[in-house]
Amino acid sequence: MSAFSRREVIGSVVGAAMAGSGCASPSAMSGKQPLNRPVPGAPFQSMRDYIAALKAHNLLITIPRVDQDSYEGTALMYRARDLYTMRGAPTFLFEEIRIDGKWIKGPLLVNESGHGWGESIIFGLDPVDDGPVMLDPFNSYRQARRHVEKKLIKNNGEYPTIAPVAVDSAHAPCKEVVLRGDDIDLTKFAFIQCNPADAGRYINTGCVFTRHPNPKYGVNFGTYRCHLRGPREIGLQTSVGQTGYRHLVAARERGEKIGHVSIVLTPDPYVWSITGSKMSYGAEGVVDELSIAGGLAGRAIEVVKSETNDLMIPAHAEMVIEGEVPLDDVRPEGPYGEMVGYMGARFEDVFWMRVTAVSHRVDPWIMNNYTGVSAGTPMAARHARPFHLLKKEMPEIVDWFPDTRSVGTTYVSIDKNRPEQGLEVAKAILEADYFSKIVIVVDKDIDVMNQHDLLAAVGARWQPWGNHQVYESMPALPVDPSIVTPGKGSKIAIDATIQWPEEGGRENFARLNRTMLEQGAPDAFDAADKKYGDILLNWRPMRS
Repeated sequence: MSAFSRREVIGSVVGAAMAGSGCASPSAMSGKQPLNRPVPGAPFQSMRDYIAALKAHNLLITIPRVDQDSYEGTALMYRARDLYTMRGAPTFLFEEIRIDGKWIKGPLLVNESGHGWGESIIFGLDPVDDGPVMLDPFNSYRQARRHVEKKLIKNNGEYPTIAPVAVDSAHAPCKEVVLRGDDIDLTKFAFIQCNPADAGRYINTGCVFTRHPNPKYGVNFGTYRCHLRGPREIGLQTSVGQTGYRHLVAARERGEKIGHVSIVLTPDPYVWSITGSKMSYGAEGVVDELSIAGGLAGRAIEVVKSETNDLMIPAHAEMVIEGEVPLDDVRPEGPYGEMVGYMGARFEDVFWMRVTAVSHRVDPWIMNNYTGVSAGTPMAARHARPFHLLKKEMPEIVDWFPDTRSVGTTYVSIDKNRPEQGLEVAKAILEADYFSKIVIVVDKDIDVMNQHDLLAAVGARWQPWGNHQVYESMPALPVDPSIVTPGKGSKIAIDATIQWPEEGGRENFARLNRTMLEQGAPDAFDAADKKYGDILLNWRPMRS
């Protein structure tokens, strides 16, 4: 059998799925063209370097033109997810995008960190090869998570830090072009409306840098959706409770009239990994997150001063949008398609930003997230510390995964050693994590990232009576469309481990058919892979 992996068929399969749409031919989409420059290695100084590495691994599909006025890009991302799941779909690069009747030059990057293989590539690790058909991106994610966890262990459970280093504007790629005043027109860039029901075009992958008025609390950056309302106006949805929102409110309460913000677009993958979740920890409660990004990269992040405020921002980003936030004026924003896969509500009182300067690379690369369809920021780095702490607190935990494919569901496997242990573990996670609405605990033989096996375990090992616990009110994910009271919701713990006799279970629980096959015929899978692997890999269902 020839060496084969899923990466080699990504282009052809998605290409075939879209060939009838007029978007591009499979050959034009394959992403297999040789690179015209050496492939950079990790640590990557820019997102461009990381994308070049994805292309070298056949994880990138380039499409010359996408008509977003017809929502082709959105439909393509849904189709890619249908074929490969949220964490297995490729990265797309759209060279030109039709927006409001005009073809706008990109590129627009989509799903740049959605697949698990990229999680390893970020840290210079080869993606995990699962055999003749590379079907499981989560093994590469696990490898990357272990890599970061080793850094944590060496640093007493904290993310290692390397302080950023300042560079002159002349050596900062994000300063190649600087715009002010009437020269600014953000509508000319490849910011798109993802869904017909959205309020309009959105800048939805920006790292929003803010500073607390009290120097003790320092600088924060997080990704908040930004509604592009015009050439120089942006709605700034810093949700209640988020650090950026607290910074702006603190400035208002202090009597300040204007808040200063810099929005960084398309930074390196280490800064991008941090922006999706709180990762600033330490004895004082605040650590410079750019220092954490440096620790993840293993080298200092180069930074440069913003044009119209004192915020230091990554020098190798593609674009920086700076502005002033009138703290005594709020405006409506939304609706917008949320990460849970449902349309989010319109908010009446949201901060907004008057753009004062834009700096960018020549022909900047813009990222877009089809929120609720494509995955968000890389997971491995931000998951490593909570997973490490969970195992430290509860050594019986074998694996843990907050599943973004079904937002609000967290799966945990344990090495069970006493009765009632499953519900105890589930309750502890529900109390500690507002993201988790449903926690399902399974035995150590179940893969917590394989939804098929998880559902099968619930169906075959779980008895509802006595093996679940419902909690009426706990901190909840604000964008959950089912909650009535903002920030509060009910939760459920499910113990889907095999119940011991002391818990009312059977004396001898049945063995899995597959386990019996593996034990009784240990060579069967290797033989089937060699003899029939190509047949299975190349089969596709066809309409009659």
